Amino acid sequence: MTLRILPRALTATAGLALLLLSGCTATTGAPTTASPSAESTPVAEATPAPTGAAAEPGCDAVFTEAENAELAADGLALETESPFPLGPVMVDLIDDGALDCQWSKPQSDSAVWFAQLAEDDAAWSARAVELPAAGWTVSDDPIAGTMLAPADYDANYQPSIVHVDGVTYFVSYATLLDSVAALQ
Repeated sequence: MTLRILPRALTATAGLALLLLSGCTATTGAPTTASPSAESTPVAEATPAPTGAAAEPGCDAVFTEAENAELAADGLALETESPFPLGPVMVDLIDDGALDCQWSKPQSDSAVWFAQLAEDDAAWSARAVELPAAGWTVSDDPIAGTMLAPADYDANYQPSIVHVDGVTYFVSYATLLDSVAALQ
């Protein structure tokens, strides 16, 4: 079982919501007391719904309709079982809670990878400082701030990563950034 750690802001918000909800009681005029029971029912922790840039679409909606049509025409289908990440940077994004997607073509090694993570500028800055040490370079193509993986990252792909409006996007090759629906 993999545990995912929520960013501090979400954890604090969820904790505040639970604190406020735990103070709600029926207004019957009589004080209420809790009695311990042999069987306690676990209480689900409230998790606020993402809004704005933090709201992540499902994998079927991350690209434009034109890109989705092109993927389908090329025989690439969205993986629903055990997609594997494209290298350590994508693994780090997934470990931090990113949406991760993979399209592949049956009986071939053709694939497309995508990851999307809502993160503030400070978190992105910390991540971006580590990338040049791993050989990543700034290309500013197709979007200002785009960083390219080193040529030896993968023999068939040169992943790219960019941070725009509080969201970090990872794609298996830079030109895919032109097809990310949220970047249109």
